[in-house]
Amino acid sequence: MRKFLLKSGLIGVGAWWSYRWLSQRTAVKVPLNHRRTGVPYTTTPTLFIPGWGGNAWTYNGLLRWLARHGYGHQVMTIVVDRRGQLRVQGDWSMQADNPLIQVLFAHPFTRDYQQQIAWLTTVLRELKSHTQVATYNMVAHSWGGSAAVNQLVRQGGTTDLPRLNRLVLLGAPVNEATPTKPDAMYERLTATKQNLTAITPGIIHNVYGLLAGRLTDGEVPVHQITALRAVVRNSPLQYREHPVPGIGHGRLHSAPQMWQLIAHLLWSPNQGFN
Repeated sequence: MRKFLLKSGLIGVGAWWSYRWLSQRTAVKVPLNHRRTGVPYTTTPTLFIPGWGGNAWTYNGLLRWLARHGYGHQVMTIVVDRRGQLRVQGDWSMQADNPLIQVLFAHPFTRDYQQQIAWLTTVLRELKSHTQVATYNMVAHSWGGSAAVNQLVRQGGTTDLPRLNRLVLLGAPVNEATPTKPDAMYERLTATKQNLTAITPGIIHNVYGLLAGRLTDGEVPVHQITALRAVVRNSPLQYREHPVPGIGHGRLHSAPQMWQLIAHLLWSPNQGFN
């Protein structure tokens, strides 16, 4: 029995470490072999931020699709460990080819998204100081989007960080209050929203799913997502909402239908920004 338990334990540990390794293994990078007519190509990078428990699988399919369809291609992966230290894979060049950067959190199962706010700030500061990135786009799912919004409101106007160009939120809960319990993070967000007056203009696209007959994507109610309206109102940011019928929370980043929408929101030239 002891040998059986020991063997089972070793198998379990091995399976866990295999999962950890595979879940941080990004897709094979696909070069940008062709360019699309009507798509502007710049040096502005687009960062992809997973939600709670997310990993490389969150965006691998989307990143491959974007490269194969000529929108942009992955140039870097940034892994953030639990201490906020960065491990950078890939190379940065100032080529105008819509570079894509996948951001991974080595410790994705956090109690809340407070740590992710600090980690995102570290990533953005690194890009500004070491690669001279002046502007950025971001795609962020679920709690990753919640962290992105909080980071932007708290520190988006500081000069040691690049400025936001476009932010695409995918099912990001901003106010998770219940009738009996307020959301402390949202209260802090609204209390500091005046910080947004110091930032330069950018666009926030707030995308959320709607399952049939329900004001939810199956995990996040719509009212938790659209609470962002009150935060960005009267700020320099343009704010737009995009409900997508029939799309559940997990498919917001994985459905080919969504990939087309994300590409349009990031690089459509008819939104007044590069």
